[in-house]
Amino acid sequence: MKKLVRILCLVLALSLMPLAFASADDPVTISIWASDRENMPMRNGLMTINMLQDILGIKIDVQSAPTESLDEKYGLLMSDPASIPTIVQYKANKLLQYKEAWMILDDYINETDTPNLWKVYSDPVIRRYVSDSEGHIRFIGQRTAITCGKLWFYRQDWLDKLQLKAPTTMEELYETFLAIKQGDPNGNGEADEIPFSVRKQGSNNRANLMPFVNSWGIEETFFAEDDVVKFGAVDARMKDALAWLNKCYEAGLIDSEYLTLSKQDWYSRWTNEQVFMSYDWSAYIDNVGNLFKDTDSPVHIVGTAPMAGPTGIAQTRDQLQPITVDEDWNAAIYVGASEEQVKAAMKLFDYLYSEEGMLLLNFGVKGEHYDVDENGNLYYTELIMHNPDGLSAQDALRQYGIQSMLTLLQDARYERAFVSDEVNRTRDLYEQEGHIGPAFPTLAFTDEERDIINEKYTDIETYVNETLDKFIMGRESLDGFDAFVEQVNGMGLPEVLKVYQDAYNRYMGL
Repeated sequence: MKKLVRILCLVLALSLMPLAFASADDPVTISIWASDRENMPMRNGLMTINMLQDILGIKIDVQSAPTESLDEKYGLLMSDPASIPTIVQYKANKLLQYKEAWMILDDYINETDTPNLWKVYSDPVIRRYVSDSEGHIRFIGQRTAITCGKLWFYRQDWLDKLQLKAPTTMEELYETFLAIKQGDPNGNGEADEIPFSVRKQGSNNRANLMPFVNSWGIEETFFAEDDVVKFGAVDARMKDALAWLNKCYEAGLIDSEYLTLSKQDWYSRWTNEQVFMSYDWSAYIDNVGNLFKDTDSPVHIVGTAPMAGPTGIAQTRDQLQPITVDEDWNAAIYVGASEEQVKAAMKLFDYLYSEEGMLLLNFGVKGEHYDVDENGNLYYTELIMHNPDGLSAQDALRQYGIQSMLTLLQDARYERAFVSDEVNRTRDLYEQEGHIGPAFPTLAFTDEERDIINEKYTDIETYVNETLDKFIMGRESLDGFDAFVEQVNGMGLPEVLKVYQDAYNRYMGL
């Protein structure tokens, strides 16, 4: 790291920060418990963590939590108050399960001490994303810059080779999958193509498969329709959506390992010329394409709009909200932290929301990771865009802790600068042509409501997760769907829906 850059950053940052803290000779130490992902590291030693310590004059100790069984690790952490660090980063609904463990930040977010946070969280619409059921701010979230995060993509060259038209409906997609499976587009003489393959993601590992059900106008779990909260798994439309998924699965059109496939194994399926289509974060259009850059394969990955369902709905609801409450970037401060630690944590958060912090966490160091052209446009350097180690632009950034799991203020220029024209074209298609459906908000519950959820929904969630996979894989016939619905209702779903409806009404001001 260039020493001059750090010194300049330090001088500039300290001149902008209004809060007073301990001297550099006696820095305050704050600890952060955070998810440490395979493709998004959050750990000690990252360039950005080291620079933040220098810039802010504090010591940061990251307690990395690998994502495997993360819910269990979070539960163990919260069961031992003595082990809870200064800051805990996790999903909003998980943080709010223990809301009394976190500082109320209302008074800490103000124009004088934390002006950069104030610019964002003084907006009542944004504020409600990070508030508990009484309206108190309990955590700081990642402020997103775009809406379209995930999308569908496939191999256009395989469609061209088999002279197939691009599908636009779910039934056309099924026929396309069959044609891919039977048409041997990889040319090896074997029916080893996997028309649809996804890597495991989400708490139930099928987060990249279930967005198909959005084409039936529902979500897998809770969603709102005309301000009425519903539970998608027991909706009559879910039976039809599951029938489509089961039909694809039993025909070998959906990867049989969708629940267990790691990113590297998923990549191997692509490089083995087996995969036609997938669903993932938009940058994976480029990531997958880059797997073939040193090969003779004619692979051509393109994004596609969601397929229209039986009533013409062509949407995905699995998208980014203004604050990414359903991801692990939400940061709460433990009530057991000292006043100096609380101030240091707020200083960190405010810096991350500043222009300087935004540039560091989105782009890195000027001259090293990014630069600015004569028109003032930011662009990534060759180190990122054509990484000498063969890393994708996204992975190259993240090895330095740029766009890491640390909560931050995203910049739309980051989202557009490191991806291809095809990614930007597809995201614009989703955002401009109405392919993004309404996302269900993360709700804040009272203690009494939380008790009902803990008593009823935990078992419901487990049963639903297991049974939906059985329906998809054909291990349980869809003739038993009505009995499944009856079982879920008998486990207390009506009481849970009432709790969600009450919380939703508060959230929407109804």
